[in-house]
Amino acid sequence: MEKCLYSMKGGNNMKKLLSLFVLATMLLTVGFASAQPVPTVHYDRPCAGVDLCTWKTVNGASLDLPLGSQDTASCNLDYNTYWAVNTNTVATCEFNGDNLADVMLYLSIDNDIVSCTLNGNEVLGFTAHENCAPADPRNGFTKSLTVINPGKNTLVCTVADRGVMSHFDACVTGTKTIPSVPEFGAFVGALTVLGALGTFFVVRRK
Repeated sequence: MEKCLYSMKGGNNMKKLLSLFVLATMLLTVGFASAQPVPTVHYDRPCAGVDLCTWKTVNGASLDLPLGSQDTASCNLDYNTYWAVNTNTVATCEFNGDNLADVMLYLSIDNDIVSCTLNGNEVLGFTAHENCAPADPRNGFTKSLTVINPGKNTLVCTVADRGVMSHFDACVTGTKTIPSVPEFGAFVGALTVLGALGTFFVVRRK
C-alpha cells in the first residue's frame, strides 16, 4: 500500500514538473516573439515614382525605404525596413547623372541627419529635427545638388535616432535635358555657308 501511495505521489510530481516546464517554455516563446521587430506590410513611398535613386546599404545590399520602427504609427507613418531606435544607420543612393539638370535631394528624418555626401563631398551637414517626420520627403529638408558627374553618382547619408521612434526616407529628383550635338551643328553651319555661296554665284552669273 505504501509503495502504491509513493508511486502515485511520484507520478503527480512528475506531472507537475512537466506542466511547469511546458508553461515556462510558452512564456519564454511569447517573450522572445514580443521582443522582435513587428513585420510590416509594404508601404508605398510618396516619392517612389520620381526617385532617381537605387538605394543600398553600405555593403551594397538592396535597401527598401523608408526605414523606421514600430512606433511610427503614432505619426501616421509606416516603414519597409526596420531601423532600431537610438542607433545610427547609413543609406546609399546611386543614380545616373547623364544629361540631368535641376537635381534636388529631399529628406524626411526622425531625428537627425548626421551628414550627406555626394561622390565623397559633403552636401549636407548635421541637421537636427524634432517631432514627427513628414510622410513625403519633398515636404522635409531640401538640398540642390549642383555638381553632378556624367554617369554614376553616389550619395551617402548617415542618419541618427535619439529614441521613441525612428524614420528615414529620401529621394533624388531631376529633369532630363536634350544633349547638344556639336557635329550636327557644325554640319548645319557648313550647309548654310555653302548655300549662301551658291546663291551668290547664281545671282552674279545672271
